[in-house]
Amino acid sequence: MIKSIVKGMRVAVVSAAVFSCVFFTRSFDVAAAGAGAVSISSATISGENVIVKISASDLPDSDDGIYYVFAEKPYQTTIAGEPVAQGAIGAGTTISLPLEKKTANFRLYDKFQIAVKQGGAFVPVSDAKYITNPEALATSSPARKNAGKKGLILDGAKIGNGNNEAVELGVQQAAYNINISDVVGGDGRVEYIYKGKTYHFDSSYLSQYDHAIRTSTEQGMGMTIVLLNPYAPGEEFLLSPSARDKIGSAPYYLMNTSEDTGLEYLESVASYLAMRYNGQLGFGQVDNWVIANEVNCKDQWNYSSITDEATYVQLYADSFRVCYNAIKSRNANAYVCTSIDNNWTHKHSPSYYSARSLIESFNAHIVAQGNIDWGLAAHPYNQPMTWTSFWEPKEPGMVIHSFDTPYMSMENIEQLTDFLSQPGYRNTKGGVRPVLLTEIGYTSTQSEEAQAAAVVYAYQRCMNNQYIKLICFNRQTDFPLEVSQGMSVGLTRQDGTRKQAFEYYQQMNGPNAAEYINRAAAIMGIADWGAAMNPR
Repeated sequence: MIKSIVKGMRVAVVSAAVFSCVFFTRSFDVAAAGAGAVSISSATISGENVIVKISASDLPDSDDGIYYVFAEKPYQTTIAGEPVAQGAIGAGTTISLPLEKKTANFRLYDKFQIAVKQGGAFVPVSDAKYITNPEALATSSPARKNAGKKGLILDGAKIGNGNNEAVELGVQQAAYNINISDVVGGDGRVEYIYKGKTYHFDSSYLSQYDHAIRTSTEQGMGMTIVLLNPYAPGEEFLLSPSARDKIGSAPYYLMNTSEDTGLEYLESVASYLAMRYNGQLGFGQVDNWVIANEVNCKDQWNYSSITDEATYVQLYADSFRVCYNAIKSRNANAYVCTSIDNNWTHKHSPSYYSARSLIESFNAHIVAQGNIDWGLAAHPYNQPMTWTSFWEPKEPGMVIHSFDTPYMSMENIEQLTDFLSQPGYRNTKGGVRPVLLTEIGYTSTQSEEAQAAAVVYAYQRCMNNQYIKLICFNRQTDFPLEVSQGMSVGLTRQDGTRKQAFEYYQQMNGPNAAEYINRAAAIMGIADWGAAMNPR
């Protein structure tokens, strides 16, 4: 997990009620007559409208021969209110309805469901589908910064102000955290009008993020932002009701798409940040967004009291899709990613899901409700994380070249991209989804030589895999808490002095790269470097 490098997290302990979980279910009542026979083929934006295409293998019974389109919020489990459009029942029907941009009824985040009248009542006959092309609204999207894959989690104290260590290292990609609670409220000096409502955001915290992102952008780096949801006093509405039983005792919480206020703020914050960091307003450019952290390890990094995996994943998928639609509507070229840790099939507890099962469930939910081009942010640390010399395994059998490997590390990272290369996991155009290694680190406590060699190996594994878009090493400077846990992963020590890994990182992609590859191979005892790369 990337520790916040821009500011400290605000935490307070308060009492909280346990909320009803009626909204946790996502089952839909569909009319028995024609059940499963009617489906929404697509819901897409075209100009100022949403185009809903309906197909039917068996026409449902109806009082009047009309399909009715209902628009619903993510937390709704069935049709409610009045239909927003209608069209004649048929085997293939297309219905258009206004998108209603810049109004309270903006349909970008709605899901659509088809109903018919039976006995004078509206009865749903299809499952619900979301809009799948929010990028149609992004009229000016910046080109991605593709200078290279070599990334680093930067030390906030070393960003700008005359410090050019990151430039000296040749960093091409950087990663930062943004806390939703930092943006909401505060001094309220930043006004943002969204869906006809004015929101007030904190200029102080935004200016800190501006400095980090703008400086790194000016230094030619690509930007990855991890969007996190810690608790701040008075902002309980940002937390899923399922997460409020432990307010103040978890680092980060599941985002709230189960209530109107939380949903509205999530939409507005994601939309505003995507606009602010679109490279058009002078605040810097963000190419990649990661929605929450290591979501399979939910008790620690995306807390919710829910233990049923399918229910939890549906709620997370709801929050992911809100952020995805907001971000892609501002920047069509951005990658929007979910996040997993290195526990591929290994489960620590009933509510700590394996990364593989999380991806399987997440993909199934997304595809069923309208496939979008999500990406994956993975953290392929060694097992155990404090053991750098993976070429001399401390726990044999934990990292193997198989889809059933207990852990996913850089030693078998090709298994992750092979898994995503399967037909059922490909994106909407049939391509392999982008993989971003947004956090990976090696401790120097075993030896500085081992750390340096592991960094070169990991980078070369990334460079030999076309599906991996970047690798961000954790981190530029040792972080005190991590050091206390045996994870001295920085390229420099806390006093600023440089480790051997600093030189290896700096040189591993330049004119002297071959020399440092040979050094790493000798340290690791690798006779055939090319074969060890398992290229893809």
